This record gives sequence, structure tokens and C-alpha cells, in this order.
Amino acid sequence: MKDKPVQLEEDYELVINSYSHQGEGIGRINNFAVFVPGAILEERVRVKIIEVKKNFARGRLEEVISSSPYRTEPLCPVYHLCGGCHLQHIAYEKQLKMKKEIVENALSRIGNQNIKASPTIGMKDPWRYRNKGYFQVNREKGRVQLGFYKAGSYDFVPAGGCVLFSLQINKLVGYLEDQLSLQKVTVYNSKTGEGDLRNILIRESRSTGEIMIVFIIKEDNFRFDQDILNGLVRTFPQIVSIYQNINRSDKAVLLGKDFRLLKGKPDLEDALGPFKFKISPRSFFQVNVVQAKILNEKVLEYANLSGEETVIDSYCGTATISIYAAKHAKKVYGIEVGKSAVRDAKINCELNSISNLKLFTGKAEEWLYKWRRSGEEVHLIIVDPPRSGCSSKVLKGIMKIEPKKIIYISCNPATLSRDLKYLTKDGDYKLKNVLPIDMFPQTGHIECTASLER
Repeated sequence: MKDKPVQLEEDYELVINSYSHQGEGIGRINNFAVFVPGAILEERVRVKIIEVKKNFARGRLEEVISSSPYRTEPLCPVYHLCGGCHLQHIAYEKQLKMKKEIVENALSRIGNQNIKASPTIGMKDPWRYRNKGYFQVNREKGRVQLGFYKAGSYDFVPAGGCVLFSLQINKLVGYLEDQLSLQKVTVYNSKTGEGDLRNILIRESRSTGEIMIVFIIKEDNFRFDQDILNGLVRTFPQIVSIYQNINRSDKAVLLGKDFRLLKGKPDLEDALGPFKFKISPRSFFQVNVVQAKILNEKVLEYANLSGEETVIDSYCGTATISIYAAKHAKKVYGIEVGKSAVRDAKINCELNSISNLKLFTGKAEEWLYKWRRSGEEVHLIIVDPPRSGCSSKVLKGIMKIEPKKIIYISCNPATLSRDLKYLTKDGDYKLKNVLPIDMFPQTGHIECTASLER
């Protein structure tokens, strides 16, 4: 480490002059980048170096010597311990500007795009927006606790009063802690493999108020005391569905394949704008329905459909965006690799009386290749890939089909920029606009829609 300008466990002063794609502050010592979570642009800070790599180091914020006017007191009492919300120390209006800057930096540096992003669309109330949570389970001094793991570790942090969940969910978390403690439920230990209760998944419909609980258990021979289940629905009548999921895996996977309905009905119902959606325990559904509605409406705005177009949604999931498009297009084709998601999508089509949406199970690249050979004209292709972005085969398939428009929805500005560079490299497509939408306030996550035209 002697050739580096910083040493492990040593303190240094530096000025923050940029942000990482996750919203961490970045300062430099002799032009050597130091990442500092919790620091804000233009602040002078003192940090202790906790990690040194070939091209960068990571520092723990020890002191803010010169504070930003945008620094604010985090609302959450365990903010500094949990790490799930990266940006609570920054005033919300500054968070929105920062996310726009991060997107523009990625577009320019990675995507070779000379374009300004639109201002980030934020929330009027950027708190208590999450409708889904996976809670870790811990037992401390005989008491069961629900919470989360500290970012980058397996250190447990109690969740009591998480400001991203509704007050109702927080009350339910406290009640579950009390009842599970009284019933002496054994908590799973990942090191020894002993214990029963691994995690608890809670989902809440923001349109109906209905709640689903999934107890994730190590073995299928475990049985919940009926007094617990009856007490839950009696105390919280909003609970309409209670499941048990069996997860025997020794790996860090959240859900197993086997579900057992213990009480109530199999699904919740929620809404995005005028459309209804059934939500099963496995369903993907946006955790922030307020912002998801805005995103879907923006997709329609950019698509500018007349009712005569053919649309392909190449990562359709449970068909939320496909259903929006189907109301304004002649026909829509949805492709999704997950069989359970396609099953949910078909149910959602029936629920909303959608008859011009055809759903297919398979990999997007393979389906696009077959479509290309059919020669049918496509007006619009929508892509909403995972964080890793589109594979080169998917991008090549899109280019071969030659849609008039492409709308790319992304949760990762870096892979979005990489893929936009490919789609625009030969001049066949022009990037018209990029719009960040704040789906995850108080965190470093950034959602974008990008619109291209041939």
C-alpha cells in the first residue's frame, strides 16, 4: 500500500467534489479517489480510511469540518446503523438535483451522449412509500426482533419505526415481535442451520389497505399456533392473507419454492391509476405505486400511441406497463422469462378486460430473434431490464427489428448509458429525452425513462 497516497486506519482531510452512482461523496487526495458515504458535495470532511484498492479508497466519515447548507438531520433514529437509506442526511430538493446530475454524468462519461436529463420527478411526501418489506428476524435476550441487516454485513439492526413503511406496518411489526416472543418461536441461525423462522415478508395494498404476511420457515414440519394467526387477524383486520413459505436453502435466498396458505385469500389487490392488479406472494409489483403511476403515464406520453400500433414489451414482468400500453395500441406482445410472473400477468389482463395483449414465456433475445424473422412491423419496443441492463443479443435484436421508437426504463444509470451508446452509435436512433423519476426517495437508487426515435 506504500505507493498509495492514503494508508489504512489513517485520518485525512479532503473536499468532496463529486458523487458516485449510489450517491456517495467522492473526494481526492493527490488525485486518488476516496469514497465517503454520508458526505455532501463541497463539504470539507475528515475521514478514516477503512479500505484501499488499486484505484480508489473508502473512508468512514469522522467529522464534517465545513458543512453543506443542504445537510439535514435524518428522520430515522437508526439511519447511521442501518444504511438502507443512503441519503436521509441530504435535503430532499437536493437529492432530486443530485440524482439528475448522476444520470447526466453517466450519460456523458459512459454513454457518449450530449444531452441534459429532465429535472427529477420527486414526491410531495417522500416518506412511508414502501408497500413491501423483507424483515430479518433476530432474538436478543429472549425477545424476537424484526429488522434489517446493516449494509454490506450480517449485523442486525432493529426496524422499529422505519420511516419508509406506513404507520400501520410499523404497528404490525411491533405486534409480531411481542407475539413471537411470547410463543417462544425459534429463530433460524444461518451459521448453525438451527431454528425455524428465517424471515417475514409483509405486503400492503395502498389502494385497499389489505395486508399479506408470509412467514419464511426452514422446514415444512413447522406449524404456527392458531392463537397467533387468530390474534393477528383479530387485532389487524386489514390482514387478509397469511402464508408460510418453506426455504430449505443454505444460501442467501429470500424465498423457497413452496407456499402454504395458512389463513385468508391467496392474493391482494392493488391499483396503478385506473388499472387493478392481483398480487401473489411471488409477484413483482412496484414498491412505490405513486411514482410507478407517473412512470407508466410518462411511457404513454413518450409513446404517443394512436391505437393503430404494434408494441413489444420485452421485459414485461406482471404486465403493468403492457396493460397501460394495450389500452392505447392495436396490439401488444409481452415477453417475460419468469413463469410465475406470466401467470400473474394473464390474471391481470383478465382483471382489466385486456384482450389485445399476448404474453409469452421466454428469454427476450430468443423471442426477438424469432420475431425478426416474421418481418412484422413494430412501432414501439419497451425495455425494462434488470440492473445489469440488456444483453448484446437483445440490443442487436432490437436494432434488427427497427422499431420507430424505443423506450428504455432503467434502475441503473451506468448500464442504461452503456446500452444507449450502442443503440445510437450508428446514427439510426436519436436519444430524445431522459427523465429520472424518484421511485426510492432517501436512497441512492435512481429510476429513468429514456426515449429514442429512429
